[in-house]
Amino acid sequence: MKKKYGDYSKTKDILEKEYSKIDTKGDSYFGAVCMIEIKKVAQSWKVPRKDSAEVTILDEGYKWMTLYPKEEKFSIIAIFDLKLELVEFYFDIGKNVKYKPKVPYLEDLYLDVVITKENDVIFIDENELENAYKLADIKQKDYELAKKTADKIVNKFHSQAEFENLKQTSYMYLEKFMGMKLNG
Repeated sequence: MKKKYGDYSKTKDILEKEYSKIDTKGDSYFGAVCMIEIKKVAQSWKVPRKDSAEVTILDEGYKWMTLYPKEEKFSIIAIFDLKLELVEFYFDIGKNVKYKPKVPYLEDLYLDVVITKENDVIFIDENELENAYKLADIKQKDYELAKKTADKIVNKFHSQAEFENLKQTSYMYLEKFMGMKLNG
């Protein structure tokens, strides 16, 4: 089981970035919020979406903000493009989330959920989860946790009200990060 860090230090296609973390003491839902501003990439990442369209999720100038909900088994990556427009929410499902002082991380359970800016739901790496279970890389309880957490994410954040709330919260934190950069 690999660890996914909030500073994306293990992401090979991100060659240069700036990392920051915000204090979330007043937030009742999020325990940590981190952001990377992507300065240089080895290659852009484009992913297929509806109607044969492709969406860029990684490129120079993009911002990835990772929100770590308290008491949950997932993190949420809000991806912003060059115009600071939301591209999508990428939910990383994990066994454990660790709130380390400088860089939080989660122990990845393979299965991921994407909610696009149009509020469409896409499941990613279902085959990786299945293979990890078949090869005994994860236990049955971890497999079931991943499936249950994916259902929980969809049931909560696919509702229009919660989707809009998550967008507003993401933009609020983006403004805080941008203010830190301008004032700091």
